[in-house]
Amino acid sequence: MYRLFLVDDWPDTLALLAKELETNGFRVETFTSGKSVLERLRSDHPDLLLVDVNMPEVSGLDVLNELPSVAPGVPAILMTGVEENLTEVTVRAMKLHAVDFIEKSSPIETILDKIRDVVEKHRALLHDRYTSEQMLEKFGFIGSSPAMQKLCSMIERVADSPHPVLLIGETGTGKELVARAIHRLSNRRDEVFIAVNCGAIVDTLAESELFGHVKGAFTGADAAREGLFSLAEKGTLFLDEISEASSTIQVKLLRALDPGEFTPIGGMPRIVRTRIICSTNRSLRHGEMDNLRRDLFFRLEAGAIHVPPLRNRKEDIPVLARFFFEQEQRFRTDTRPSGIAPEALDLLSMMRWEGNVRELRGFIQRLCLSVSDEIITAEHVSEVARERYRSGEQENNAGSMLEFIASHRSLILRDGVEAFLSAFRSELFRFFLSETGGNKAEAARLLKMDPSTFRKALERLGL
Repeated sequence: MYRLFLVDDWPDTLALLAKELETNGFRVETFTSGKSVLERLRSDHPDLLLVDVNMPEVSGLDVLNELPSVAPGVPAILMTGVEENLTEVTVRAMKLHAVDFIEKSSPIETILDKIRDVVEKHRALLHDRYTSEQMLEKFGFIGSSPAMQKLCSMIERVADSPHPVLLIGETGTGKELVARAIHRLSNRRDEVFIAVNCGAIVDTLAESELFGHVKGAFTGADAAREGLFSLAEKGTLFLDEISEASSTIQVKLLRALDPGEFTPIGGMPRIVRTRIICSTNRSLRHGEMDNLRRDLFFRLEAGAIHVPPLRNRKEDIPVLARFFFEQEQRFRTDTRPSGIAPEALDLLSMMRWEGNVRELRGFIQRLCLSVSDEIITAEHVSEVARERYRSGEQENNAGSMLEFIASHRSLILRDGVEAFLSAFRSELFRFFLSETGGNKAEAARLLKMDPSTFRKALERLGL
């Protein structure tokens, strides 16, 4: 299902077009200003941006102008409801690399055809450029989804650049693997790659850790010491979770990035010859940079790459699950289990992985340890999932529920609670029907519902 960001400052137009798009199979997230969509684009990239031209403060053309820096590779269609200066606006839009232009007065069928044409062409460009095996061999990670194809394109684009890179992604998405892939594909591939966790650097030693010191620079400096910038000279220095670094470290890093020199304690200034890659698990919207200095963020922003969460590349889950399973088999003397059933892979694909790839890998390891049958089935997956919740994850249920409601707030407010609950009930029933292999009586038992009531509910929902 294609994901669209729809931007228009007229609520009625926004709601009407969003409803038409959702009716025709698109997933739509709506925004009422150019500023709000730019903030969202810093943390998530859709398949298509559909943006109105005439909006106060930040216009559609302003959004297009910012798009290459905040969400490179995301195609955009510009919309207008005003015919005045239409040719001039169209020319400006195309110069800013809008892929198409839509008049709101056009028939909805025409609008839908244009949108489908753009997203399908864009997906076709990304799809299967690399197979999972080719991606693993070249980049060092697994996947073949459009989200991962896009990530690979970005890695190739920045690999040989001397400029710093900022990797933005949730915990467990594989940011260090991406950093290593950038280094591997760069002209520094034969030089050293050093990874360091910024949260582990002690404030009082930060300057010495980063830049080193000369002998006698301070009490206890009995010998000269090379800092990380020197050790990684001509190579790559990966500063993991830069948003967890203290303000002291961030200030010193900013000075090294601009004007591009550092000074060992007690020594002379030296030119920075190290490629800097930073990472953060924060969304880094403009209003949410409490832990990251704005001036540092703006210095790193031009090289920002978004590492997609697992929920945005669910088609990769079966491939990842098989890969992790095969890895586990190499270290086991017991031949059981020897495979994973397709139904088990389907269920894994439907599950929520807040810890992303790291959590999925741990789950597969748990399955290999706990299952003694020949094949891992959907029932095995369900049982291990239940054990995991029973072991303490229920404590987070209240927070998870609030998070779930908050993530669907715009949908609830737009369509109303009854429409939302109906859609949620449909997905809930589909999930348990899949888990039970289509056995309605067993699904009703799991849901603690009367079987006849459950069947009638399915009929009402058209399931």
